[in-house]
Amino acid sequence: MGWLHDMGKASELFQNVLKHHEHNVNHAAAGAWIANHFNKQAARAIYGHHDGLVWHIGSDIDRSLNKKGSQDSQKGKRFSISGKEQYTELFDYYKALNSIPKTRPELNKDADSFYTNLPQMLHTRMLLSCLCDSDYSATASHEDESIFEQALCENKIDADYFLQILTQFRNKIKAESNSDSELNLIRDEVYECCVNAASMEPGMFTLTAPTGTGKTLALLAFALNHAKQFKKSRIIIVLPFLSVISQNVKIYREICGDVLESHSMAKCAENDISHFICERWDSPVIVTTSVRFFEMLFKSKQTDLRSLHSIANSVIVFDEAQSIPCELTGTTIESMRSLCETFSCSVLFSTATQPAFDKRKDILFNAREIMTNPSDIYNRTRRVNVNWKTDKRIPLSEIAEELSKKKSVCCVLNRKDHTQKLFSELMNICSADEIFHISTDMCKSHRDNVLKEINDRLDNNHPCRLVSTSCIEAGVDLDFSNMYRAMAPLEAIVQCAGRCNRNGRVNGDMTVFIPDEEKLYPSKSYENAANKVLILLSKHEIDICNPVHICEYYTELFTASGYDHDKPALTEAITAHDFEKTEKEYRIIPHSGANVLVPYSNEIDLFDELVLQAHTGGISPKWMKQAAPITVSCYREDKLRDIAEQCVMFYKGKKYDVPGWYILHDEKFYDEKTGLHFTDDSSLDYLI
Repeated sequence: MGWLHDMGKASELFQNVLKHHEHNVNHAAAGAWIANHFNKQAARAIYGHHDGLVWHIGSDIDRSLNKKGSQDSQKGKRFSISGKEQYTELFDYYKALNSIPKTRPELNKDADSFYTNLPQMLHTRMLLSCLCDSDYSATASHEDESIFEQALCENKIDADYFLQILTQFRNKIKAESNSDSELNLIRDEVYECCVNAASMEPGMFTLTAPTGTGKTLALLAFALNHAKQFKKSRIIIVLPFLSVISQNVKIYREICGDVLESHSMAKCAENDISHFICERWDSPVIVTTSVRFFEMLFKSKQTDLRSLHSIANSVIVFDEAQSIPCELTGTTIESMRSLCETFSCSVLFSTATQPAFDKRKDILFNAREIMTNPSDIYNRTRRVNVNWKTDKRIPLSEIAEELSKKKSVCCVLNRKDHTQKLFSELMNICSADEIFHISTDMCKSHRDNVLKEINDRLDNNHPCRLVSTSCIEAGVDLDFSNMYRAMAPLEAIVQCAGRCNRNGRVNGDMTVFIPDEEKLYPSKSYENAANKVLILLSKHEIDICNPVHICEYYTELFTASGYDHDKPALTEAITAHDFEKTEKEYRIIPHSGANVLVPYSNEIDLFDELVLQAHTGGISPKWMKQAAPITVSCYREDKLRDIAEQCVMFYKGKKYDVPGWYILHDEKFYDEKTGLHFTDDSSLDYLI
């Protein structure tokens, strides 16, 4: 593929492109025509290495062969090679190149799948990833011959050394722990199960264990031992939310050194080598988000696929596996199976609420459970009493009264407008320094500072009352004595309980209630999953520490009409081999929102510096990375247009608006307690 993809440049027409005498010339069809004789997937990858993947290329490349003169391709470009005479001349030239390999390796057989065409499309993307990475890397090494050698020195996985540091780190944590002795014993058991399971043959695994049982370190122990035994190239840790990334990365870096972060808020590469490694995912340990990892598997453009092939021969760990959307479950799980069966990966799904994927008839889920007796672990980690107050709706003013009487309490609500309302109610009752608010209306730096202040108050036994959206539920290390949770899907309720009596020192209490509000849920799918909890409660009280009840909930969910298959538009796109439509339909977060740089007081120097850069030179991808700590994603772009400045970029001396990027100058729209807000309360009606 490397030799063939640029064969079309050996033409007079393309040489004129290099001289800037011609443009809109397709040089990919020629190499694709040759490759099509021995592997159609390779031909598709070659054909799409500039314009993106298209499945049906036969008529296009045949048209370039059968007609004399430069003909139009699917993308409206002229062919650099056309007609049998030019192809014959090109083929003779190709055969005369002595450096071209005389033999070619056999491609792995694609895994079978219930989702027609899914494995073949993934294989084509993998091939394009190899090709475009080679192309970009060759250019980089042409400019700097040492770049590969320098990068290779930094991408070796030293499992023995990392395991030694992990043991030291874990021993230090245990020595300093003030958790209940029984809980520490359980954490040891979870850790040992992960170490023992690492010797099992590669494939798909599950780790089902309650929150607070030390899964972060246990998962790393599994991954390192498994990588060591089966010579895996790297470890990829996939987290569901940006809000938990920094906390986990800090731990991983203490153990594994220079861990690569790959997500929208990762810092810019400091030099060419770092940038090279980041673009290729050429690192022993990578931490990324569900959005970045899963959506990359379904991209169609070469620029988005460069690092995809680096997933091959990896240990992939999904922390909080319950976060996969129902309407994408089949496509996602079947893709993971293809990664295992065709691309030598091992995949581990870890969660306190393990989805019963095997209940979906469209999924062949054959994962092996790591824990020897999950039910026993759940029984021994009962540390929260759940009070189901779901027989009637309760006004938020009444909830505020209850919260005000508790010293250590957190209330998690489903909607941002609900959190704002409850927070306002509490401000009328309690001292302002005892009340906190967290949502994604606050920039990352703001949330981090608030979480630090909350933990300081909890550690010192000072009154602390938090009102939050679900952004704190997964992976955020908080430990309240009391929790309140608005009715939600069962996995959200269980995750919320994990922020209560986390270290097992006292009996925690959690109240699940239905707010007396007109709109209860952020989306239809969220509402449907919450209703499955109510259906289950009508049959019997739910024990959140009983894996049987969790499985019963998922059985209700995955066998319900509309949730026993993926969304039709996605499966139709895959059935039609439509790469572009598949990318459009496979979205972990349906609405990306607009980004706004906010004047958060603790980072006002950074804000001023970025505003100056934006005004003098426009914004750029590097600017966006620098802006990440003080950027808020907002789903009301219509409101942003009224109160914020549209960002611009400069290109060839001209100024262009940048869609979806704004700068908020007026501090009255960014509150030091609740973050971004508008004067019209109804504007808060958007997703979590």
